[in-house]
Amino acid sequence: MSHVQGVGGAFVFARDLEKLAGWYRDVLGFEFEGGEEFGAYYKIFWALAADGSGRRVDTTFAVMRAKREFPSWAEARDEDDMYGDQPFMVNLRVDDLDATLADLRAKDVAVLKESDEGYAKFAWIRDAEGNRIELYEPRAEEASDGDPAGGADSE
Repeated sequence: MSHVQGVGGAFVFARDLEKLAGWYRDVLGFEFEGGEEFGAYYKIFWALAADGSGRRVDTTFAVMRAKREFPSWAEARDEDDMYGDQPFMVNLRVDDLDATLADLRAKDVAVLKESDEGYAKFAWIRDAEGNRIELYEPRAEEASDGDPAGGADSE
């Protein structure tokens, strides 16, 4: 049984935020929102859910300011603050976070932290090489609200 419905986001942590965001903008053509004042440049991608329901789902790609110099993050992991102590983190959207976590725990996967932010529930785990992964269950009403700009498949 697969708990993952898709990728909710990918976050790349940068030493030099402006330089790395500029590279993604100039080389790959990303049109970012956010900026230095937010500590992140991000792009939200919208798509229709694969289940044929017509529900729209989002995938966010972001370049974010790292909170530590690399490669020292490997020696100084902060298990209370889930962001900025490694070069990247993949966010995976799940349909039922509680069931997913129960299944992971039954497989002896340690859950680092859980958080309910109102608009979504989150949990963090590490893969077999120690990379942190964020699990994400959006609230049904949030997941179906769609893009404020109105496009179901903006680039």
